[in-house]
Amino acid sequence: MAIRKVAVMGNPILRRKAEQVPPDQISSPRIQALIDDMIETQREYGGIGLAAPQVHEPLAIVALGLDNPPTDDGEDSSYFPRMVLINPKITEFSTQMEADWEGCLSVPDLSGMVKRSVAVTVEGLDRHGNPVKVSAEGWMARVFQHEIDHLHGLLYIDRMGDLKTLSFNRELSRRGVETPAE
Repeated sequence: MAIRKVAVMGNPILRRKAEQVPPDQISSPRIQALIDDMIETQREYGGIGLAAPQVHEPLAIVALGLDNPPTDDGEDSSYFPRMVLINPKITEFSTQMEADWEGCLSVPDLSGMVKRSVAVTVEGLDRHGNPVKVSAEGWMARVFQHEIDHLHGLLYIDRMGDLKTLSFNRELSRRGVETPAE
């Protein structure tokens, strides 16, 4: 496993539509090593999600979630178990929308308000090529939408309704706003 360099805004790879991974290639050493590297990179950078284009690979693969739930007794609504999805597609969106802060490893040190569906259903393949269908609400739904946007060459700033909310995380922290992880 290796920690890969994360592409930042301005790099053309982030604006390119990702290629679907042929199912017969999922078990290949190249794809499996990429998945391992993505998970390791996500851990290193402290992200809640990472798309393959962010590590300079134009493939439709996302790694999301965290390894372990919080150790304290409080509930953490940002936790969901680690998963990898290949060729993910959002098949259902709720009509209810909610604005919240988003950040991105590819747009470092900045956050902005983005309006997204509060619930989605996502279908794809796991790292073994098995079909997966996930229904997600709240923060998890937001993370799925954010990461799948990367596969379409979109950054969260493209979804912002008002660029006036784009802020440096240090300024948000000074105002007591909790800054999000990607």
